[in-house]
Order: sequence, then structure tokens, then C-alpha cells
Amino acid sequence: MCPNIYLIMAKLVSYLLWWLLVLLSLLPLRVFYVLSDLFAFMLRKLFKYRTSTIYTNLARSFPDMKYGELSKVVKEYYTYMCDIFMESIWAISASPKALCRMITVKNPEVLDGICARHNKVIVMLGHRGNWELIGAFCGEKKNRRPDSFANCRIMLGYKTANSRISNFIFEKIRMHEYRKFENKGHIVSSKSILRDAVREKEKSIYVFIADQSPTVVRTVAKFLNQKTLMFTGAEDLATRLNLPVVYLDMERLKRGRYEMTFTVITEAAGNESPRYVTREYARLLERDIDSNKYNWLWSHKRWKRDLTPAEEDEYTALTTGSKR
Repeated sequence: MCPNIYLIMAKLVSYLLWWLLVLLSLLPLRVFYVLSDLFAFMLRKLFKYRTSTIYTNLARSFPDMKYGELSKVVKEYYTYMCDIFMESIWAISASPKALCRMITVKNPEVLDGICARHNKVIVMLGHRGNWELIGAFCGEKKNRRPDSFANCRIMLGYKTANSRISNFIFEKIRMHEYRKFENKGHIVSSKSILRDAVREKEKSIYVFIADQSPTVVRTVAKFLNQKTLMFTGAEDLATRLNLPVVYLDMERLKRGRYEMTFTVITEAAGNESPRYVTREYARLLERDIDSNKYNWLWSHKRWKRDLTPAEEDEYTALTTGSKR
């Protein structure tokens, strides 16, 4: 097929899917939760979607967990995973007021204070809560104070999807949230975020979902009882420009209710020891996962490859204080 025809067809399919999602998003939230329960049952019982991956990840992360508790967490996880998907569709047409009833920020003054003292700030979070609704932490425009962090330019770093259609849909959903909360930031490819941070003069917050399985820039840490490769892009940017780093947790309180909390990791990453930022982020994320075990992306193949000899040496030095 001619490449131009392929691009045209992909664009047409993308727009068709987007407008179907827009129409679907008009349904009441309670309908989405009924659908979520149905899909969770089907994925768990009929299709057994990544069941072995979920059980393996949980069992290795919490080796002392009894089988009954493990099965309970797995069941809760399937419901949570489907809820995330359904809530993200519902949010397309939901009002800012409705989203702010769903998502609250416990201590916005922490990030407000950091932004008052610095021109640029790094925020790191993991796949907890419903990260697709991250734009809701801005709050309604009419309720923001002039010095609110939400009035800064907020840039969400993301890894481009392999599928043009998937990438289009994810970008549309995320940018739609930005426009809804009237923030002048936007999403930016992780490959371009350093260039933006170096060139941009305006006060900016750079948000990284930093618990993916890394491909290039990485270090090793002990995370969830396992040798874990960690993405270091956020720390590398913060260290290079000597920026403050803030950890953002998104706790699921109950179905349809989330609470965000900010924790300062450092106000000057360039003054910290190498990999301190990434490992402190891993420690905080592990602590929060342990407090609510189903509330993380367990179906992701997080530990999909073994460490290289150099990475094994780094891990040995980390855990014993000396190289092999």
C-alpha cells in the first residue's frame, strides 16, 4: 500500500475512534462502572489476560503474601485496571468540577512553595491511581490562587507509542485534559523534553511517569524485593540543570475517588550523590505500593530481562557497598 494512503487511512481511523469515544463518554459514570465489572470478570475468568504476569509480579514483590491474599489482590487489580480505562473515557466529556470531585490534592502548598522558589521543577510519579487524569491536579481555573502551581506551564513527558492510532488517541485524551483545565502546557516526547527545558524561559513543571521498564538511560535499584532497572531521564534532566524534584503519589481511596500527595525529594538535584533521586523515588513508590497493593500496574512486564554483568556489579555495589 502507498505510504501516503496508509497515513490517510490511519488518520481517518484515528479520528473515527476519537469521536466514538467522545460519544461514549456522554454515558453516566455509574454505567461505566457496570461495564468495568463486566470486563474485569471477562479478562480474569474468560481471557485470563496476563494472569501469569500479574501473579508472578505480585508473588515476587511480596514473597510473604499468602495465596488467599494474593488471589484477593489479583481480583481487585482487574477491577481497578478496567476502572482506569473506563474513567479515562468518561473524563473526555466530564466537567472540570466533576473531575475535581473525583481527584483532590492533599497538600498543594508543597508544590506551590517549590514553584515560588524555582523557575523549573521536576515531578515524578508512578502508575498508581489513574495517571491518565493527571491534568485534574490543576483544579478548576476559577478556584486557583494567583500563585498556584497550576498556573505554571505543565509539561507531561511521554514515550511515543508504536501504533500511530494508539499514539493519536492517547495524545488527544491527554491534551483534552489540558485544555479543560486551561493550562498552557502540553505533552512532549521524552526525546524532546531536555531541549524544551534548556530553551524555555517561562516557569515550567516537567512531569515524568518514571516507573516504566527503561530501554536506554537507566540504573539499577532494589525495588519491590527485586533487582530492578529504573528510568533515569528525570534525574538526568534535574541534575544537569540543578532542579528540584518532587514525588507525586496518587492514592485510590475507593472507586471513583483519588487523592494526590506531594513529597519533596530534593531542592537541588545537582548537589545530590549520583542516582540518589531515582532510588529515593523508587523507595517512596515502593512504600506507597505496599500500603495499597492492587493500586499499581501489575500487568506490565516490568522485569522482562536479566541484568547485564555491569548492571549486576552496580547492584552488588548498591546492596553490599563493594564491587565484585
